[in-house]
Amino acid sequence: MKKKKKHQKRTKEPEINFHRLAKITSLTLSKAYKNFKNKQKINKLKKIRLKKREEAREIIKEKKELKLREEQIKKDLEEQRHKEQEELRMRKEKIRLKTEEQRLKTEELRLKTAEQRLKTEEQRRKNEEELRMRDKELRLKTEELRLKTAEQRLKTEEQKRKEQEELRMREEKQRQQDQKEKRRKNKEQKLKDLEEQRLKEQEELRINEEKLKIKAEELRLKNEEQRRKDEEEKRLIEEELRLKVEEQKQKDEEELRRKNQKEKRRKNKEQKLKNLEEQKRKEHEELKIKQEEQRLRIEEQRLKEEELRLKVEEQKQKNEEEQRLKKEEIKFKVKEQKRKDEEAQAVKEWENKFDQEQKLKEEEEMLKFEKLKQREKQALELKDQEDQIFKEKLPSGLDAFDVEKTKKN
Repeated sequence: MKKKKKHQKRTKEPEINFHRLAKITSLTLSKAYKNFKNKQKINKLKKIRLKKREEAREIIKEKKELKLREEQIKKDLEEQRHKEQEELRMRKEKIRLKTEEQRLKTEELRLKTAEQRLKTEEQRRKNEEELRMRDKELRLKTEELRLKTAEQRLKTEEQKRKEQEELRMREEKQRQQDQKEKRRKNKEQKLKDLEEQRLKEQEELRINEEKLKIKAEELRLKNEEQRRKDEEEKRLIEEELRLKVEEQKQKDEEELRRKNQKEKRRKNKEQKLKNLEEQKRKEHEELKIKQEEQRLRIEEQRLKEEELRLKVEEQKQKNEEEQRLKKEEIKFKVKEQKRKDEEAQAVKEWENKFDQEQKLKEEEEMLKFEKLKQREKQALELKDQEDQIFKEKLPSGLDAFDVEKTKKN
């Protein structure tokens, strides 16, 4: 009976790849070291940034405090200036009130003088009104006289016109009668000489013209006489009225002149007294005003000097503050540059150190790699030996296994 060969499953032992292990280990360690260094660098940069922010906050805080101090100083100076201006305004207000009071007094005096002047003006106006009324009455009387004379003249002209009309009617009537007579005579004496008739008519006409001329001259003389009489009467009336008016006017003027002289003398005395008092008061007032103006000029000069001094001090403080700020800014820039240089030096040193450490690490990695390589080589050699031993032991083991199987079977 043939023995059946039993295929035994051969279990593969896990092979250790030391090269791969060394590679993984070296990569993990370098990555971890890099991460560690990067974290350190990031932390350092964060610390530097925080430090910078803190310094910037300190600088901003100092600037704010400086600005607050400047505002407080300005506020104090402004309050002081405001107080001085208020005091000056009060003084000026007092002076203004005094001047206003003086102005009111002068205004009152001016009103009194104006009232007196108005009274005199009223009196003068009344006198002028009376004179004007008298003149008006005289004008009315003269106008009445003129109207009477005009009426008389119209009457005389009407009378003259009537007389001329009557004369013309009579002449017309006479002419008609003469014509009738002529016609009658012509009818009766047709044979009379025409030349004689013409001469006769001419003679009659000449006589009639002479008559008319005589009558007209008489009428003219009458009118002239009447006109002379009227004019003489009118002149006498006007002269009488003028004399009366002149006499009344002279009386009024004399009386007014006497009154005015008395009033003028009285007013001159009062005016002299007033002028003396006014002169004294004006001199006193001018002296006071001059003193006050002198005091105000001195005060204004003092205030200007004080303001100039404050401006100079303020400018000086401003310049000092600007210089101080410039110095602080320069100092800060120098400090910042120094810090930057230190940081750059530290970074450079850290980079150098990191490079050295990296080199050392690489050297250590190389050593580790060499050691791992040697170990792997030794492990391979050991494995080869074990395989060789196993191969040598395997036939004897299989024979023993077959014997045991056959025995069991």
